[in-house]
Amino acid sequence: MEVLADFEDELKASLDKDADDALLCMLADDGDVAMSVIEWDGSIYRNENALKKLRAMWRHSFDVNVQILVPILSDHISQKNLGVAGIKWLPASSH
Repeated sequence: MEVLADFEDELKASLDKDADDALLCMLADDGDVAMSVIEWDGSIYRNENALKKLRAMWRHSFDVNVQILVPILSDHISQKNLGVAGIKWLPASSH
């Protein structure tokens, strides 16, 4: 969804101001949903690749984090806003 691409420069700039490792962005438009993950180095992952990146970042906490974030992002989207959340890499387990 190209609409999400319109926000990417602004979102990358906001990462410079925050201590987050990446931003998770979601947008719904006429029933279509787009998702991206923007990392602090400027890397952008879209849709399926964004989902793969989240699974790599969160590993065993993926399901819990999604259950927390999706209602928040859905609330943003239902108010016609871009759903955005700052996210962090989880440290590797020492097990």
